[in-house]
Amino acid sequence: MLLKNLSSKEIKEISKTVAPKLVKHPVFMFYCKNADNRQNFIEDYFNYFLKKWNKKEIILTNDSRDLIISLVDIETYHSKDKGLGASKLKKYKNPYANVSYHQGNVSYLANIVAPANISTKIMTVYAALKYLNEVDKLVDEAIKLAEENDFMIVYETFSKKSIETMSNKGFETAYEKQFSTTQYFETVMTYYKNDFTTPAKLIKEFKPITINEEPEKDAAEYEEF
Repeated sequence: MLLKNLSSKEIKEISKTVAPKLVKHPVFMFYCKNADNRQNFIEDYFNYFLKKWNKKEIILTNDSRDLIISLVDIETYHSKDKGLGASKLKKYKNPYANVSYHQGNVSYLANIVAPANISTKIMTVYAALKYLNEVDKLVDEAIKLAEENDFMIVYETFSKKSIETMSNKGFETAYEKQFSTTQYFETVMTYYKNDFTTPAKLIKEFKPITINEEPEKDAAEYEEF
């Protein structure tokens, strides 16, 4: 289901619904290491970003609106956060810094693996693997949109378990490496309907800065997308 022109009330309702489902999502475990604050942080995260994406980006969800797939233009994926919603996020000092760092990292990699002459959107799946069937349908919807509108999808994940799912849909692995000093293994995949020339600039070594060296707990199984 494609979400368009969401009202402030709808954004708040969706954020409140999806937040408890993502408490053990690897990305949010990296963003917010304090489990006691994580659900509130996730809710504020979506209150801000759904409003931001609502203007120009693609947002997909299921009938119960408890999982989200975003497709965000590569040029605006890592942009300056401003406004009241951003101020609420910035109150979570370390989590907010981690969001900015992670988005910067994904944007950097996406700009390397995606050719400059191809329109590109970065896809993020906010869902647990137990939603596999629903995610499967929404990713197919994302692929259809990409083919109809001729853009490449760049997909980044901390979950090893989602790679096979995406590979079966035609995504190709472009980059994989341990993420910073964490125990997460980051994978970047691409989907494009046509063949394209390999980018001239290839990744040989990427050494991101370290924000927090504290190891994540309860993340070994990578149960989320």
